[in-house]
Amino acid sequence: MSQDTDRARRNGTSPAPPLHGLDTVHTLADLAGVLRRLRRRAARHNGAPPVTFRQLAARTGWSRGAIGGYFAGKNLPPTDRFDVLVRLLGATGHEIGMLATARDRVEESRRTRPARATVAARDRERPVSPHQLPPDDAGLVGRERELAALAALLPVESPWRGATVALHGAGGVGKSALALHAAHRLGDRFPDHRLYVDLRGTTRGERPLPPRAALVRILRALDTTAGSAGETETEGEAEAEAEAEADLAARYRELAARRRLLIVLDNAHDVAQVRPLLPAGPHCAALITCRRVVAAMNGTTHLHVPLLSPDDCLTLLGRYAGADRLAADRTAAEAVTHLCGRLPLALRIAGARLAARPGWPVSALATRLADPHRRLDELSYADLAVRPTLESDYEALLAGDEADRRAARTLPLLALPDTETDPLTPREAAQRMGTDHHTAEETLERLVDAQLLRSDAPGHYRFHPLTHLFARELPPKL
Repeated sequence: MSQDTDRARRNGTSPAPPLHGLDTVHTLADLAGVLRRLRRRAARHNGAPPVTFRQLAARTGWSRGAIGGYFAGKNLPPTDRFDVLVRLLGATGHEIGMLATARDRVEESRRTRPARATVAARDRERPVSPHQLPPDDAGLVGRERELAALAALLPVESPWRGATVALHGAGGVGKSALALHAAHRLGDRFPDHRLYVDLRGTTRGERPLPPRAALVRILRALDTTAGSAGETETEGEAEAEAEAEADLAARYRELAARRRLLIVLDNAHDVAQVRPLLPAGPHCAALITCRRVVAAMNGTTHLHVPLLSPDDCLTLLGRYAGADRLAADRTAAEAVTHLCGRLPLALRIAGARLAARPGWPVSALATRLADPHRRLDELSYADLAVRPTLESDYEALLAGDEADRRAARTLPLLALPDTETDPLTPREAAQRMGTDHHTAEETLERLVDAQLLRSDAPGHYRFHPLTHLFARELPPKL
């Protein structure tokens, strides 16, 4: 029986599982992998989260950057530090000797092959250039004004500060498509990194991505110690949980400060989720897409993404259904765009349905959409649908504070036939709600913030036609 096993038996604990494969360690990457295995083994054995770099720094007095370099295989720990580190990670007495031998073998290998080591070190030091943007949307139509504004807001050189632009608008209006198109078009201004993170802010059935998880993904893309080589994505996510969010954010800002970086933060939930993910470098930029305005961030420019113009609606519909087909029945085509409420998502669905039914006249789809009781059902094709987009906005209100919940419950009371086309005033809303003017106005404003109403002028509120249909499906209650 080994001394470590005997000691564990006397202490009433089970020994940690042995660490195999130490005789195959020959490179820095191999050694770093062993350190990560030790760290995970200690966490499982103790039933606790993995020890963080901050905790190791507090115990040793070393910098977190140095510790991270050891775990990432960027630097070889000196002999004395390596001995301290493996002991802190729970190596047994027998393993400590084998680990020391493995470390010396790595050092000897580096010393006898300096040219190879130099090339490897140079490769590690060279910044990676991940361009992680999803494919550009070739079907983007009618966003020249917004693209021109983004081109002006994301200058080639900005020596005094970076740029943060938030695109906001109704669900299905094309914010993500616009952000990605702009990122591709302007990407040459940011040659070091073009990153993309889906923050899942309004994705039904999923929780918004926590900032720590987003940070570890970003840092992995930037080739740093978070989620380093040899770890799976699940292990990287665990790293984000174990290491403090503030530490991850600080490391991200430090890296971004030296690079020309563009990051698209798609489908943001709120300011608290976004703020730690903004790069601070003078040559960096962030494009945020969100339904609610993330107004509490200093230095952020807000750009509203409106509905398409009638002509652009026809162009988008024609991209899918065929321009000649629309020209043959322009009246029906205009009716389809009107019934889709000039919403790009609805137009894409209508176009896809026509493309899948080449024998249909455009008027056949217009007739089906004209029935208000089935229009939302008709606006569904494959994995695209309008109703879930509206449901996510409504459910987000129900999950909010009491004023948000009151606004959600009030929505069907306001969606009477006359409000489909006519504006609604706070006085009229107060009468329908049975409340005072101030409460009614606050409720209407909450619905505007949630993109379930729009306000084109003070005191005037309107439904989008498809939102009006959705609201009429809801049970009226207060």
